Amino acid sequence: MLEDARGSQSFEGKLPSGYQFAFRIRELDRDALAVYSCDGGKLFRGGYIFDAKDEADAAALYATIKRQVSRERGTPSYDFASAAHRKKMSDAGATLSRVDTLVAFWEGPASEAHASVAEPSKDRGWRVSLSYTANSHVQE
Repeated sequence: MLEDARGSQSFEGKLPSGYQFAFRIRELDRDALAVYSCDGGKLFRGGYIFDAKDEADAAALYATIKRQVSRERGTPSYDFASAAHRKKMSDAGATLSRVDTLVAFWEGPASEAHASVAEPSKDRGWRVSLSYTANSHVQE
């Protein structure tokens, strides 16, 4: 398998929501999970999930990923850090935390890319993710 060739190891544990397969890998000089989902035997979503030490580490990793994807795909098609998004949320009466702005989407001819930071939850710490979803499975 490709995962074995890259030196990955199988993942034993609860799969991240929305994914059917996961492997432990090294990416961006960090431990990460490579995650995949299939529909009818065809890959439609793949991604990386990174654990982060704290909010500052998560924000720095997100910034690295955002720069890398922006070099590949151009300016995000929707960026929660944009002035337009922040104004929209402010006009709706929402108060945004720093983490609320660490989300971006990039449209592409075959897939949509999505990068985001997730705050700690009941059974995990800070997380940064990057996923690619086939346009056939992107829901408006």
